[in-house]
Amino acid sequence: MRDAFIGIDLGTSSVKISLVDANRISLGTATRTYELRIGKDGMAEQDPQQWVDGVLDGMQEVISNASDVAIKGIGLTGQWSGTVPVDRDGNAIHDAIIWMDTRGSKEIEDLTGGFPSLAGYRVDKLATWLRITGGAPTHSGKDSLAHILYIKEDLPELYERTYKFLEPKDFIALKLTGKFAASWDNVALLWVTDNRNAWNILYNEKLIQMSGISREKLPLIVKPTDIVGSLKPEISGKIGIRDAKVVSGCGDMQCSLIGAGCVDDFQTLLYLGTSSWITSHVPFKKTDIFHNIASLPSGIPGKYFIAAEQENACNCMEFVSGIMGIDGDEKYSVIDSLSNQAIPGSNGLLFLPWVFGERAPVEDPYLRGGFFNLSLENDRGDFLRSVMEGVALNSKWLLNTVEKFTGRKLEQLKMSGGGSLSPVWVQIISNVLGRKIRVVNDPRFATVSGAAMIAAVGLGMLNFSDLRNIGEPYKEYEPDPGLASIYQDKFNQFLEYFRNNRKSMRKYNAR
Repeated sequence: MRDAFIGIDLGTSSVKISLVDANRISLGTATRTYELRIGKDGMAEQDPQQWVDGVLDGMQEVISNASDVAIKGIGLTGQWSGTVPVDRDGNAIHDAIIWMDTRGSKEIEDLTGGFPSLAGYRVDKLATWLRITGGAPTHSGKDSLAHILYIKEDLPELYERTYKFLEPKDFIALKLTGKFAASWDNVALLWVTDNRNAWNILYNEKLIQMSGISREKLPLIVKPTDIVGSLKPEISGKIGIRDAKVVSGCGDMQCSLIGAGCVDDFQTLLYLGTSSWITSHVPFKKTDIFHNIASLPSGIPGKYFIAAEQENACNCMEFVSGIMGIDGDEKYSVIDSLSNQAIPGSNGLLFLPWVFGERAPVEDPYLRGGFFNLSLENDRGDFLRSVMEGVALNSKWLLNTVEKFTGRKLEQLKMSGGGSLSPVWVQIISNVLGRKIRVVNDPRFATVSGAAMIAAVGLGMLNFSDLRNIGEPYKEYEPDPGLASIYQDKFNQFLEYFRNNRKSMRKYNAR
């Protein structure tokens, strides 16, 4: 009987479940979708019970389809910078306010502002946050701290009723074990932890006092590799697992590195999912407040990782292809086919991908997407290819900033996420970035497999160094040097449209 581990990746559009053996071989996967509600004034919420139902149903599927395995542990990852208010019995008492929600932006501006200021932050407050955390609350209102302050200000009865505020994957850990706990990397965007010792992240009382949130409403901090507890008997009996331990795990950005085998410093990953990020482990704590990039506690104890996320990626393609009526089982092959027929540069059409604001390399919730330089000569393929190119151009902008942050050129990138399944899109990204790209094996499930491997590490059955080759075999893409000048001109145009339209976007969207 083989030892095996379950990974759970609680994403924005779906939860992915993966069953992996100790040799990192996939034994089965499952996916369950759920609703995302977008509303007025920057609202973005989800029903936590739909998460729980999806997790349990998906776990039952992968277990029922496996044989001759002994499941030893369960590792967690997923969307972070989200907030679930729960009562003492562990029940969610409000829908989850997720990472896309901006309703706390005013509270953050009030908290961080003052004279004298730098980049919108009162200088003494900024210095304190940077010194202790390595970052500072973002003005977009998308951090967990902003969600809690919004609840405190606008929903005071809910704030008083809340026993603990939990991140999404920590809420799943609670439902599986009955234990209130949060991994230290996952609570970083509360901006109340002392991150100066990467081996021992702790709450900082001064920062908690500055934040205005109640200390008793925060969960116990644990390492990402710590065992939170055993499955509750009613859960264990329902899904048919005995004696499995739940390991805390880490946020999806942090876990994506582990799932791609980027466990050493400066091994760089480009993740292409609903949102996208360029990240690596680094041996230093550093902050670039002007581009909203920082190195924060990693899923690997003792390390930091670069938090550099662009807000919009595959959500742009989902949105545009949906409007065009492209759906069904062959949807993605149709998108690839039409995009591949279009000429590089999309016949002059330019797409700006900021359909829900932006985090990095600029933090601006008022940026909006759009098609520019449209002519009657453009067809459906141009539209779809321009979406791919627009996301890639934004990634080039982000990569330039990350390289300045690390002080080195990143010659080769690994890549994972659902968007990596499109060979057309990956080749476009390689061409635009001018970098060799190695897409990891089974890229859509790489992050969730990383969560399963964190469980194995937490149980002492593997070391992180054992995971260096977890992404093999790779599919490699080389940039086409003949397209370099075309995409450099396109990139210059991209930045020009940003500079020329940023003020008007703020004028019309900051209402």
